[in-house]
Amino acid sequence: MSEKIKNKISYLYVFGAGVSWGIISLFLKPLLNSGFTQIQTVCVRCLTAAAALLIVMLVSDRKAFRIKIRDIWCFFGTGIVSMMFFSISYFYSMTYNGVCIAVILLYTSPVFVMLLSRILFKEKITVLKVAAIALTVVGCIFASGVGGSQIMTAKGFMLGICSGLGYALYSIFSRFALNRGYKSITISFYTFLICGLSCLPFANTTEFSVLLNDGKNILYALGLGIICCVLPYMLYTKGLQRIENSKASVIVAAEPVVATVIGITVYHENLTALKLLGIMLVLSAIAICSKD
Repeated sequence: MSEKIKNKISYLYVFGAGVSWGIISLFLKPLLNSGFTQIQTVCVRCLTAAAALLIVMLVSDRKAFRIKIRDIWCFFGTGIVSMMFFSISYFYSMTYNGVCIAVILLYTSPVFVMLLSRILFKEKITVLKVAAIALTVVGCIFASGVGGSQIMTAKGFMLGICSGLGYALYSIFSRFALNRGYKSITISFYTFLICGLSCLPFANTTEFSVLLNDGKNILYALGLGIICCVLPYMLYTKGLQRIENSKASVIVAAEPVVATVIGITVYHENLTALKLLGIMLVLSAIAICSKD
Protein backbone atom coordinates (compact mmCIF):
# COMPACT_ATOMS: atom_id res chain seq x y z
CA MET A 1 0.00 0.00 0.00
CA SER A 2 1.42 3.40 -1.01
CA GLU A 3 2.14 6.16 1.50
CA LYS A 4 -0.50 8.35 -0.13
CA ILE A 5 -3.23 5.74 0.44
CA LYS A 6 -2.07 5.18 4.03
CA ASN A 7 -2.33 8.92 4.65
CA LYS A 8 -5.86 9.02 3.21
CA ILE A 9 -6.85 6.12 5.47
CA SER A 10 -5.50 8.09 8.44
CA TYR A 11 -7.82 10.96 7.54
CA LEU A 12 -10.70 8.45 7.53
CA TYR A 13 -9.62 7.23 11.00
CA VAL A 14 -9.87 10.76 12.42
CA PHE A 15 -13.12 11.49 10.59
CA GLY A 16 -14.55 8.22 11.94
CA ALA A 17 -13.53 9.29 15.45
CA GLY A 18 -15.52 12.50 15.01
CA VAL A 19 -18.56 10.52 13.86
CA SER A 20 -18.34 8.18 16.87
CA TRP A 21 -18.05 11.10 19.28
CA GLY A 22 -20.92 12.83 17.51
CA ILE A 23 -23.46 10.11 18.37
CA ILE A 24 -22.67 10.24 22.09
CA SER A 25 -26.03 11.80 22.95
CA LEU A 26 -27.77 8.53 22.00
CA PHE A 27 -26.15 6.89 25.03
CA LEU A 28 -25.47 9.87 27.28
CA LYS A 29 -28.96 11.39 27.43
CA PRO A 30 -30.69 8.20 28.62
CA LEU A 31 -28.12 7.83 31.41
CA LEU A 32 -28.52 11.45 32.50
CA ASN A 33 -32.30 11.12 32.36
CA SER A 34 -32.17 8.02 34.58
CA GLY A 35 -30.34 9.93 37.34
CA PHE A 36 -26.63 9.78 36.52
CA THR A 37 -24.61 12.94 37.11
CA GLN A 38 -22.12 14.15 34.52
CA ILE A 39 -19.12 13.05 36.61
CA GLN A 40 -20.70 9.59 36.98
CA THR A 41 -21.13 9.29 33.21
CA VAL A 42 -17.47 10.24 32.71
CA CYS A 43 -16.49 7.60 35.26
CA VAL A 44 -18.72 4.93 33.67
CA ARG A 45 -17.51 5.79 30.20
CA CYS A 46 -13.81 5.60 31.05
CA LEU A 47 -13.91 2.52 33.30
CA THR A 48 -16.07 0.62 30.78
CA ALA A 49 -13.64 1.57 28.03
CA ALA A 50 -10.63 0.56 30.15
CA ALA A 51 -12.24 -2.83 30.97
CA ALA A 52 -12.98 -3.48 27.28
CA LEU A 53 -9.41 -2.66 26.25
CA LEU A 54 -8.04 -4.72 29.15
CA ILE A 55 -9.76 -7.81 27.72
CA VAL A 56 -8.56 -7.05 24.19
CA MET A 57 -4.97 -6.52 25.32
CA LEU A 58 -4.93 -9.68 27.47
CA VAL A 59 -6.05 -11.72 24.47
CA SER A 60 -4.14 -10.05 21.65
CA ASP A 61 -1.09 -8.14 22.89
CA ARG A 62 0.03 -8.30 26.52
CA LYS A 63 3.20 -6.40 25.68
CA ALA A 64 1.00 -3.34 25.08
CA PHE A 65 0.65 -2.98 28.88
CA ARG A 66 4.32 -2.10 29.21
CA ILE A 67 5.18 1.54 29.78
CA LYS A 68 8.35 3.13 31.09
CA ILE A 69 8.22 4.95 34.42
CA ARG A 70 9.87 7.99 32.86
CA ASP A 71 7.01 8.23 30.30
CA ILE A 72 4.10 7.92 32.73
CA TRP A 73 3.59 11.69 32.61
CA CYS A 74 2.30 11.31 29.04
CA PHE A 75 -0.57 9.12 30.26
CA PHE A 76 -1.36 11.32 33.25
CA GLY A 77 -1.45 14.11 30.68
CA THR A 78 -4.01 12.37 28.46
CA GLY A 79 -6.02 10.97 31.38
CA ILE A 80 -6.13 13.80 33.92
CA VAL A 81 -4.79 17.02 32.35
CA SER A 82 -6.80 16.36 29.18
CA MET A 83 -9.77 14.00 29.58
CA MET A 84 -10.73 14.65 33.20
CA PHE A 85 -9.99 18.40 33.03
CA PHE A 86 -11.89 18.73 29.74
CA SER A 87 -14.90 16.72 30.95
CA ILE A 88 -15.34 18.63 34.20
CA SER A 89 -14.77 22.03 32.56
CA TYR A 90 -17.25 21.17 29.80
CA PHE A 91 -19.88 20.05 32.30
CA TYR A 92 -19.67 23.25 34.31
CA SER A 93 -19.50 25.33 31.14
CA MET A 94 -22.88 23.84 30.16
CA THR A 95 -24.19 24.60 33.65
CA TYR A 96 -23.20 28.27 33.50
CA ASN A 97 -23.70 28.97 29.77
CA GLY A 98 -26.08 26.39 28.33
CA VAL A 99 -25.25 23.72 25.77
CA CYS A 100 -24.95 25.89 22.65
CA ILE A 101 -22.38 28.31 24.06
CA ALA A 102 -20.51 25.44 25.75
CA VAL A 103 -20.13 23.69 22.36
CA ILE A 104 -18.92 26.90 20.71
CA LEU A 105 -16.26 27.45 23.38
CA LEU A 106 -15.23 23.78 23.24
CA TYR A 107 -14.39 24.13 19.57
CA THR A 108 -11.79 26.78 20.22
CA SER A 109 -9.65 23.64 20.63
CA PRO A 110 -8.19 23.65 17.06
CA VAL A 111 -6.68 27.07 17.78
CA PHE A 112 -4.93 25.72 20.89
CA VAL A 113 -3.79 22.61 19.00
CA MET A 114 -2.30 24.67 16.17
CA LEU A 115 -0.43 27.05 18.50
CA LEU A 116 0.86 24.35 20.86
CA SER A 117 1.88 22.08 17.98
CA ARG A 118 3.85 24.94 16.44
CA ILE A 119 5.69 25.57 19.73
CA LEU A 120 6.24 21.94 20.78
CA PHE A 121 6.49 20.01 17.50
CA LYS A 122 7.46 22.73 14.99
CA GLU A 123 4.37 22.10 12.85
CA LYS A 124 4.00 24.74 10.15
CA ILE A 125 1.20 27.27 10.35
CA THR A 126 -0.04 27.67 6.78
CA VAL A 127 -2.66 29.95 5.28
CA LEU A 128 -4.85 26.92 4.50
CA LYS A 129 -4.62 25.67 8.11
CA VAL A 130 -5.64 29.06 9.47
CA ALA A 131 -8.51 29.23 6.97
CA ALA A 132 -9.64 25.71 7.87
CA ILE A 133 -9.57 26.44 11.60
CA ALA A 134 -11.49 29.71 11.08
CA LEU A 135 -14.12 27.84 9.03
CA THR A 136 -14.32 25.17 11.74
CA VAL A 137 -14.88 27.62 14.59
CA VAL A 138 -17.46 29.65 12.66
CA GLY A 139 -19.11 26.47 11.35
CA CYS A 140 -19.42 25.04 14.86
CA ILE A 141 -20.96 28.31 16.07
CA PHE A 142 -23.60 28.10 13.36
CA ALA A 143 -24.16 24.32 13.64
CA SER A 144 -24.66 24.58 17.41
CA GLY A 145 -27.76 26.69 16.85
CA VAL A 146 -26.40 29.84 18.47
CA GLY A 147 -28.91 32.59 18.81
CA GLY A 148 -30.91 31.26 21.73
CA SER A 149 -31.53 32.94 25.06
CA GLN A 150 -28.33 31.77 26.78
CA ILE A 151 -26.26 34.44 28.52
CA MET A 152 -22.52 33.89 28.89
CA THR A 153 -20.98 34.71 32.28
CA ALA A 154 -17.31 35.47 32.88
CA LYS A 155 -16.92 32.28 34.91
CA GLY A 156 -18.74 30.30 32.22
CA PHE A 157 -16.49 31.79 29.53
CA MET A 158 -13.33 30.77 31.39
CA LEU A 159 -14.68 27.24 31.97
CA GLY A 160 -15.56 26.97 28.28
CA ILE A 161 -12.08 28.05 27.22
CA CYS A 162 -10.65 25.54 29.71
CA SER A 163 -12.74 22.79 28.08
CA GLY A 164 -11.33 23.74 24.67
CA LEU A 165 -7.79 23.71 26.05
CA GLY A 166 -8.33 20.36 27.79
CA TYR A 167 -9.80 18.89 24.61
CA ALA A 168 -6.78 20.11 22.65
CA LEU A 169 -4.27 18.68 25.12
CA TYR A 170 -5.21 15.10 24.22
CA SER A 171 -3.60 15.62 20.81
CA ILE A 172 -0.51 17.12 22.43
CA PHE A 173 0.12 14.44 25.08
CA SER A 174 -0.78 11.67 22.63
CA ARG A 175 1.80 13.02 20.22
CA PHE A 176 4.46 12.84 22.94
CA ALA A 177 3.47 9.22 23.67
CA LEU A 178 3.41 8.27 19.98
CA ASN A 179 6.86 9.82 19.50
CA ARG A 180 8.09 7.55 22.31
CA GLY A 181 6.91 4.48 20.40
CA TYR A 182 3.68 3.63 22.24
CA LYS A 183 0.77 2.06 20.36
CA SER A 184 -2.62 3.74 20.15
CA ILE A 185 -4.19 0.94 22.23
CA THR A 186 -1.67 1.52 25.05
CA ILE A 187 -2.30 5.27 25.06
CA SER A 188 -6.07 4.79 25.05
CA PHE A 189 -6.06 2.15 27.80
CA TYR A 190 -4.03 4.17 30.29
CA THR A 191 -5.94 7.36 29.42
CA PHE A 192 -9.27 5.73 30.28
CA LEU A 193 -7.96 3.91 33.34
CA ILE A 194 -6.34 6.97 34.89
CA CYS A 195 -9.30 9.25 34.12
CA GLY A 196 -11.87 6.73 35.38
CA LEU A 197 -10.03 6.05 38.64
CA SER A 198 -9.49 9.78 39.18
CA CYS A 199 -13.24 10.46 38.79
CA LEU A 200 -14.28 7.57 41.05
CA PRO A 201 -13.91 9.44 44.40
CA PHE A 202 -16.36 12.10 43.14
CA ALA A 203 -18.91 9.69 41.63
CA ASN A 204 -20.97 8.67 44.71
CA THR A 205 -20.39 4.96 44.20
CA THR A 206 -23.39 3.83 46.31
CA GLU A 207 -25.85 5.69 44.08
CA PHE A 208 -23.75 4.67 41.10
CA SER A 209 -24.19 0.93 41.73
CA VAL A 210 -27.96 1.29 42.24
CA LEU A 211 -28.36 3.10 38.92
CA LEU A 212 -26.44 0.35 37.13
CA ASN A 213 -28.89 -2.30 38.37
CA ASP A 214 -31.11 -1.32 35.43
CA GLY A 215 -30.32 -3.52 32.41
CA LYS A 216 -30.94 -0.67 29.98
CA ASN A 217 -28.44 1.52 31.81
CA ILE A 218 -25.82 -1.21 31.46
CA LEU A 219 -26.41 -1.30 27.69
CA TYR A 220 -26.18 2.49 27.48
CA ALA A 221 -22.99 2.39 29.57
CA LEU A 222 -21.47 -0.19 27.22
CA GLY A 223 -22.39 1.95 24.22
CA LEU A 224 -20.94 5.04 25.88
CA GLY A 225 -17.74 3.23 26.83
CA ILE A 226 -17.11 1.20 23.67
CA ILE A 227 -18.79 2.97 20.74
CA CYS A 228 -18.21 6.53 21.99
CA CYS A 229 -14.92 6.10 23.84
CA VAL A 230 -12.81 3.08 22.86
CA LEU A 231 -13.59 3.32 19.15
CA PRO A 232 -13.11 7.09 18.61
CA TYR A 233 -10.04 7.47 20.81
CA MET A 234 -8.40 4.46 19.15
CA LEU A 235 -9.21 5.83 15.68
CA TYR A 236 -8.10 9.35 16.57
CA THR A 237 -4.81 8.25 18.12
CA LYS A 238 -4.17 5.90 15.17
CA GLY A 239 -4.80 8.77 12.76
CA LEU A 240 -2.34 11.00 14.63
CA GLN A 241 0.46 8.65 13.58
CA ARG A 242 0.29 10.14 10.06
CA ILE A 243 -1.58 13.43 10.43
CA GLU A 244 -0.41 16.66 12.00
CA ASN A 245 -2.17 17.63 15.21
CA SER A 246 -3.61 20.84 13.77
CA LYS A 247 -5.13 19.03 10.78
CA ALA A 248 -6.58 16.26 12.96
CA SER A 249 -8.23 18.81 15.27
CA VAL A 250 -10.14 20.20 12.28
CA ILE A 251 -11.10 16.87 10.71
CA VAL A 252 -12.49 15.58 14.00
CA ALA A 253 -14.91 18.53 13.96
CA ALA A 254 -17.18 16.11 12.13
CA GLU A 255 -18.38 15.53 15.72
CA PRO A 256 -20.64 18.62 16.06
CA VAL A 257 -21.91 18.08 12.52
CA VAL A 258 -23.02 14.54 13.38
CA ALA A 259 -24.39 15.76 16.74
CA THR A 260 -26.45 18.37 14.90
CA VAL A 261 -27.80 15.74 12.48
CA ILE A 262 -28.68 13.47 15.43
CA GLY A 263 -30.46 16.37 17.11
CA ILE A 264 -32.53 17.01 13.98
CA THR A 265 -33.33 13.39 13.07
CA VAL A 266 -33.65 11.78 16.51
CA TYR A 267 -34.62 14.61 18.86
CA HIS A 268 -36.64 16.58 16.28
CA GLU A 269 -34.69 19.80 16.65
CA ASN A 270 -35.28 22.45 13.99
CA LEU A 271 -33.10 22.47 10.87
CA THR A 272 -32.35 26.13 10.23
CA ALA A 273 -30.47 27.76 7.36
CA LEU A 274 -27.78 28.77 9.88
CA LYS A 275 -27.25 25.17 11.04
CA LEU A 276 -27.06 23.98 7.44
CA LEU A 277 -24.50 26.68 6.66
CA GLY A 278 -22.49 25.63 9.73
CA ILE A 279 -22.43 22.02 8.56
CA MET A 280 -21.25 23.09 5.10
CA LEU A 281 -18.49 25.28 6.57
CA VAL A 282 -17.15 22.47 8.77
CA LEU A 283 -17.19 19.99 5.87
CA SER A 284 -15.36 22.58 3.74
CA ALA A 285 -12.71 22.93 6.45
CA ILE A 286 -12.27 19.14 6.53
CA ALA A 287 -11.88 19.10 2.74
CA ILE A 288 -9.23 21.84 2.93
CA CYS A 289 -7.23 19.95 5.57
CA SER A 290 -7.31 16.74 3.55
CA LYS A 291 -5.63 18.56 0.67
CA ASP A 292 -3.22 20.86 2.51
